[in-house]
Amino acid sequence: MARRRKGSNGTCEATWLKIERLAALAMAWLLCASAACSSPTASPVSEPIADGGFPEAPPPCGPSTIEGGTFPFPFEGATYSYIVHLPPSYDGIQRMPLLLNWHGFTSNAQQQEIFSNMDPISDEEGFILVYPNSPDGSWNAGTCCGSSTMRNDVGFARALVEEISSQACIDSKRVYTTGMSNGGFMSFRLGCEAADLFAAVAPVAGKVGVPNCHPARSVPLLAFHGTADSLVAYETGALSADNLSVPDTVAKWAEEAGCTQGPDTTQQRGQVTCRTWSACRGGVTTTLCTVEGGEHCWPGQSFCPFGTGMGTTDIDASREMAAFFKRFKLP
Repeated sequence: MARRRKGSNGTCEATWLKIERLAALAMAWLLCASAACSSPTASPVSEPIADGGFPEAPPPCGPSTIEGGTFPFPFEGATYSYIVHLPPSYDGIQRMPLLLNWHGFTSNAQQQEIFSNMDPISDEEGFILVYPNSPDGSWNAGTCCGSSTMRNDVGFARALVEEISSQACIDSKRVYTTGMSNGGFMSFRLGCEAADLFAAVAPVAGKVGVPNCHPARSVPLLAFHGTADSLVAYETGALSADNLSVPDTVAKWAEEAGCTQGPDTTQQRGQVTCRTWSACRGGVTTTLCTVEGGEHCWPGQSFCPFGTGMGTTDIDASREMAAFFKRFKLP
């Protein structure tokens, strides 16, 4: 995969030099290996571990070469692309969370960026935001949608996270996924099949489109869906791999996560009710936010390109997701 960006933040590579113990004290000095560094800096002292040694310091980020913009990404014979949005607080030194935001069927990354209005949330909360773009306007998410059913889009998701991580200072324990419609199905699939990579998932207007969904670990879920969605039905099993309604889809997810409490009403705002399963394995939660009378829309946006064209602003899905993701990271 060709590198397309030139780095703008230089970093000083440093080497730890060990000094032998004297009088039961251990000292370490950070010596700068580059002439650009002005002086050695004292290292923070870690708590001693059981064998009397010291745990290794977390690895520093390498040079950050990532930039905002739109970039092509060839993978397994198909040409994808993606949009990168960097928050102003990104400095290439402090590790940041990464969120993938998948567009719907016949849509694209640019439209999803506008539709979800998540860039301002990225700026406020400090996470890198990437909008994947399909070669043909659809994702291979199982039962929904399009003609991409033979393409390895889960493999693409893994390769894309690896690509971004090679260019940016990413916290590998805080990688998340969301998406709309076909992109919501894609987020569900990643929760099913890539639980080792994605710490939590937050689909909008989606269902589980693959059979035998048994995540390798309990995966936190925050789902949004309208009861009047005419494209991905709320009350029936249409487009579900297991013929489940939206409430049953989320209930099954909670069962897979070993949740023993709920669902309990955790939010009630106008036409939106959020119900949460808790006491799950690994401290995760499973939540469904239902928009009564809501159509195939992204909650928080008054405009909706489907149905009557009216969305709801009783809840802001993008802002709720940001708060949700902050609660969870990979073990």
